[in-house]
Amino acid sequence: MGNLGGGEILVILLVALIFLGPEKLPEVARQVGKVMTEVRRVTSGFQREMQDAIRLIDNAAKETPRPVDAIVTEAATVDSAAVEPAEAPPHDGIDAASSMIATASETPPLTITEGG
Repeated sequence: MGNLGGGEILVILLVALIFLGPEKLPEVARQVGKVMTEVRRVTSGFQREMQDAIRLIDNAAKETPRPVDAIVTEAATVDSAAVEPAEAPPHDGIDAASSMIATASETPPLTITEGG
């Protein structure tokens, strides 16, 4: 009965006997016993449901890969050549522009005549 020792239970029964009398004490004791049985049944059912829920969560956690594990696994499979930086693009744009300027300076300027 929890943290009650033999002496405490004896005092409680003696006080109950004084207040209730010998006629009602057995009836009250039966009712207290029924209540205690019901409380134990409810608490054991609650504990069982909690343990089942914890077991379900643990199983789901074991079966579900963690995002960090997936990233580490994917990083380990990446080819090292794919990670190397690409070569710098050639400076064709600058070379093409300078050749256009050189070509434009070699051509004679356009002349506009009236009357066409």
